[in-house]
Amino acid sequence: MNCKPDPDRVAQCALLAMLFELSSSPKPGNVDRCHDFSDIGFHHFLASAVSAYPVFLHAAEGRAGPGPLILEAVAAWKSWGLSSNTHFGSLVLMIPLAIAAGRRGELQEELKSVLDQSSTGDALAFYRAFSRARARVVDVESYSLCDGNWEQRLQESGKSLMDLMKLSAGHDLIAREWSTYYQRCFGLSDRMAQKIEEKGLNEGVVRSYLEALAEVPDSLVQAKFGIRAAQEVSRRAGLALQDPTLEQASRLDKDLLEKDINPGSTADLIAASLFIALLRGLRF
Repeated sequence: MNCKPDPDRVAQCALLAMLFELSSSPKPGNVDRCHDFSDIGFHHFLASAVSAYPVFLHAAEGRAGPGPLILEAVAAWKSWGLSSNTHFGSLVLMIPLAIAAGRRGELQEELKSVLDQSSTGDALAFYRAFSRARARVVDVESYSLCDGNWEQRLQESGKSLMDLMKLSAGHDLIAREWSTYYQRCFGLSDRMAQKIEEKGLNEGVVRSYLEALAEVPDSLVQAKFGIRAAQEVSRRAGLALQDPTLEQASRLDKDLLEKDINPGSTADLIAASLFIALLRGLRF
């Protein structure tokens, strides 16, 4: 029988994953240790990440399902006076992983169980967290937060959080990970671990980010600027990935920042992939 993992170690891995993702540079279009956004800075993201540590600990201890824990994490960063969305997508991906990592079984199998066992209560808590975080995705016809009766409709439907993620999988990267049991994150994690071993932590993370962005257009960019803009960002990420010096990545970073284009969903995937790698023994 496998030994039960140490919840504190799981939470440390989660926090490190968020901090490593945040500080890696140049990560085109995202806040990192070298620059801020006009309305939110590197230090705000640091506070957001640290505030999530107790929630990751609660997740690894199995205290609640993913929905209430996501809501708890958003409330935690709000307690520091953060008004902008910092890590919502990362939390949505990483909290189920932390719940799964706190169990005795193999990580992917436990994660599948966590996601499949999500409930209507998880969905309701997620929607409340989504609204409080002021997160942005492509608007939907069914169960939209723009519908003033969304809570009643959701309760009457009996749909779980996994059901809702499947409905959004076609246009949202985070929902797609849920609905495929994190297929991309586990693959990215393996490739990232190899890149980090070969090129070091910073370059390994940056190149993994560029690779992920080149593979699939970012859904946050698509929500704000449309699919063509998202595809153009992916095209340029692919070109930057071919540059051994990362100078093209720096130029792309500058261009995206000037246009306020933020591939934040891809950054969330990288944080979750780092979390998986750390749980599986990544050293740096």
